[in-house]
Amino acid sequence: MTELTLASWNIRAGLGRDLKRMPHRTIEVISGLNADVTVLQEADFRRHPRRSALPSEQGRIGPLEVVDLTPEIDGLGWHGIAMLKRPGVHVHTIRRFDLPAFEPRGAVIVDLDIAGQLLRVVGVHLGLLRSNRRKQIAFVADQLAGLNPLPTIVAGDFNEWRETKGLETLPNWLNTHSPGPTFPAGRPLLRLDKMAISNDVTLLDSTVMNDHAAQIASDHRPIRARFRVTGPPPQAG
Repeated sequence: MTELTLASWNIRAGLGRDLKRMPHRTIEVISGLNADVTVLQEADFRRHPRRSALPSEQGRIGPLEVVDLTPEIDGLGWHGIAMLKRPGVHVHTIRRFDLPAFEPRGAVIVDLDIAGQLLRVVGVHLGLLRSNRRKQIAFVADQLAGLNPLPTIVAGDFNEWRETKGLETLPNWLNTHSPGPTFPAGRPLLRLDKMAISNDVTLLDSTVMNDHAAQIASDHRPIRARFRVTGPPPQAG
């Protein structure tokens, strides 16, 4: 049985609500999340060659280590999705996928070893159209179904503000959770940032980060949740 904290944030490539691009401000907020694993969206610039929006020194951003999702290019993430981890959390397996969409989208599936417990973390940034989101969720679900089961957390910007529509293709062994409204950051109304949790992961508490720095550094506010992984430590698939 392992406890961990996971955070997710759409960082808007470091562009704040004040229209200033201040990557070190973004890094300060990330560091303040105090998470074991952090999933970022829009961590790279959109245009080729999609370079990282955040500087990293020796594979680190603040106190966290960068999971190397794009070893062959300059960017920090895959389709802008990046994953950071606390030292001592070990990467077991990385899988990357292009998602079906009108616009380029992707997902990453990373199996992590946290204190001897394997945990599957899926990073997503779903499309702007609900029809695309349904297809993308179904695609990710199919990929997960083909893997050896592990305790799983899907985290990211789901771009879905409704609680009863758009998520119909999510399998019934994943339960969605939103800590609260996250967008727009100045006065949040929409619950775009979510997590989906397998039955062998227990949600202990969660929050939307509401300090001033988190409100100004992006158009989304970060979310953070604490979990207990109650499943056995099986081998990764």
